[in-house]
Amino acid sequence: MKNKVKKVIRNILIGAVASLYNINAQATKNSASTLLEGLNGKDKEDAMNALKHKIYRNVLQITNKGDTKLIAAHRSHMSHRSGSGGGHYSHVSHYSSYGDSSHSSHSSHSSSSYAPSRSISGPATKTYKNYSLGDRILKSGLYGNDVSTLISLLISKKYLYSSWITMQKGYPVYNTHVVNAVKRFQKDAGLLQDGIVTFSFVSRLQNWDESKSTLILGIRNLSYIANSNLDGNDVNELIALLRKAGFPPNPTKLKYNGVKAIFTKDIETAVKLFQTYNGLEATGVVDEETITKLNAVAK
Repeated sequence: MKNKVKKVIRNILIGAVASLYNINAQATKNSASTLLEGLNGKDKEDAMNALKHKIYRNVLQITNKGDTKLIAAHRSHMSHRSGSGGGHYSHVSHYSSYGDSSHSSHSSHSSSSYAPSRSISGPATKTYKNYSLGDRILKSGLYGNDVSTLISLLISKKYLYSSWITMQKGYPVYNTHVVNAVKRFQKDAGLLQDGIVTFSFVSRLQNWDESKSTLILGIRNLSYIANSNLDGNDVNELIALLRKAGFPPNPTKLKYNGVKAIFTKDIETAVKLFQTYNGLEATGVVDEETITKLNAVAK
């Protein structure tokens, strides 16, 4: 066999044997020295260089004579590249204790087509169930937890009545009544009347003085309470409806707080007459049933 072929075979065997070395330390001194046995001259020099190029660190100690000795309690690092295998890279590590054959190993392989898997945890997905008011822009047709919060605010600021709420999947819907309530607030607050709720809208509504709210008929039940001077734009609307229905209060007994009419005893009397004539209980309280009937008769 030619020397060149012998060198190649021996170098391959040397690399394979060295990479698998994980033996008891008592046996290493005798067996490791035989790795280069039988090689002389140029063959032995080439084999030594091949070992050095394998980057055996803290594994094989190569003497000037070309002998090798496996170091006990070692840590080895071996790398190789293959120019014809699509750019393959291998990394192997072995850890062994003196006199103990147990070891742990870790290997990883990467190629041009390999991508490490990752576990990426992002923020929890927002849904209609966990949206907070201000998380998204609200407009007609939407529903969810944030719409529920908005409706509570609109009711507290006298822009919406609870009976006007519709539900979907257990949550209030941003329906036509809500859109109109939002527009009324936008008008009172000097904002663009587009019926869309943004973050700045929410901030304005939360800090709104409800005494400045423009009330529409139906937002609240109206009734006469002595010395209360209950007033509002909804009282003005009531008076107009009673007139259209044919039961106007005495105009000479009407009272106002600025431009807002006050719910007087005379208005209560007109309401009772209307209720009696239309088959309703004559309570004098302007509730949803009375308003529905008034709208029907006044057409």
